[in-house]
Amino acid sequence: MISVVLPVDEARLPRGPHRLTREEVAGSQRWRIGVAALQTVAENGYHATTVADIVKRAKVSRRTFYELFPSKDACFIAAFEVCVDFVDAQLSSALRSDTRLGWRDLVRQSLTSYLRIIAAEPAFASALHIETIAAGPPLVAARSRMLSVFAARMRAVCELAVAAGDVPGMPPDEVFDFMVGGIDERVRYCLQHSGPEALLDLEPLFYSATIALFGATGS
Repeated sequence: MISVVLPVDEARLPRGPHRLTREEVAGSQRWRIGVAALQTVAENGYHATTVADIVKRAKVSRRTFYELFPSKDACFIAAFEVCVDFVDAQLSSALRSDTRLGWRDLVRQSLTSYLRIIAAEPAFASALHIETIAAGPPLVAARSRMLSVFAARMRAVCELAVAAGDVPGMPPDEVFDFMVGGIDERVRYCLQHSGPEALLDLEPLFYSATIALFGATGS
């Protein structure tokens, strides 16, 4: 099982009287429940995890859970969407740190940053790459959105390569879907067989495969 480091306690409401609005309280509770769901699913697996497991970890009542989510599936979908948005935002932040990168450096930095982000958050890595498969049909749409988000990033970098004259033309959109699908599969295999600490070892493979699929010329 994958160890989990996301702290539920950081989102815990203050004890005693407080001036939080009802919406703020609900938002805090949703975050705590979502993090607890990620942690529990990463440790126990999606199908073995129950609502009782989640509320126990989040330290909320079943009534509170069902006031915020109609089911375990809905809770995990919401938590998964937070994972996608978190990783996407962290990746954007990492790439904004150096706006002078050439397109090849941007490819490498994008891949390295992504692997570092998910290696540092094993529960997010598990949600993005393992438990969405285990969850099956309920997560199909959310998983498709995740793959589309990262395919769009690769497409944008390829457009820079075309503009630089290093790639003769834009490949079909299916190439970017294929690229992201392959990365997803290798990350999942690594998590299951080697653990998150081995994720950065995938960067050279991902970089060379991406350059080849772009159809880049020169070095």
